[in-house]
Amino acid sequence: MRKQVFFWLSIAFFTSFVLWTILVKTVDVDVCYNGSKLGFYHLNYKFGDLVTEFGKYEFMRTVSDILLYVSFGYVGILVIVGVIQIIKYKSLKKINPIFYFLAGAYVLVVILYGFFELVHVNYAPDSLAENLKASYPSTHVFVGGCFFLLNSYVLLKFLWVKDNLFKTLIHLSTVILTCLLVLTRLLAVKHWLTDIIGSVILMLAVYFLFIGMCRWLIPTEVKDEYIELKEEE
Repeated sequence: MRKQVFFWLSIAFFTSFVLWTILVKTVDVDVCYNGSKLGFYHLNYKFGDLVTEFGKYEFMRTVSDILLYVSFGYVGILVIVGVIQIIKYKSLKKINPIFYFLAGAYVLVVILYGFFELVHVNYAPDSLAENLKASYPSTHVFVGGCFFLLNSYVLLKFLWVKDNLFKTLIHLSTVILTCLLVLTRLLAVKHWLTDIIGSVILMLAVYFLFIGMCRWLIPTEVKDEYIELKEEE
């Protein structure tokens, strides 16, 4: 039953994302300055005016870009670990099975990213009528947040991290970096508030789906010893 909790959470968040997207397209819709239609018009404009008054959005854009690159570094770490296991065991069948699930999650993230680059729900607040740019959901937050969450989960649960201090540091750094990514993108005036909310919902849906798949199909706490036992058999 506990293994199914994450599947239900994932379904709940995917459903919430669909419902939220429908609301974004139907509630308080009005035409904004670039000629595109915008849902939650007054809420988005009030938040945008508040952020603009803050006046630090150029700096926030730089910080959010740096955080996205840091999330790519998380991917790089897991790629290196995977390559080391391939070299160590000299067989794709003997490496930790979590890497296959992680690769599948990466593919899902890329597919969703590509989908929303083609299917435009909202247009960015800094785009002009002659050059409208997709804005919903914030793929910056979605991709970066997924990379932070997915890779930290793999590091903690399936690569035998024993040191409690190191575990705590991974937990804290993941939470802090993900929250900073969301916050800085909110303050960067590159997306509407509703775009950021949508990206967070979708990010959590993918994250919980990944955890559910791992808990359901991979033996509990898969470690290097598990792979070695399989090799001996």
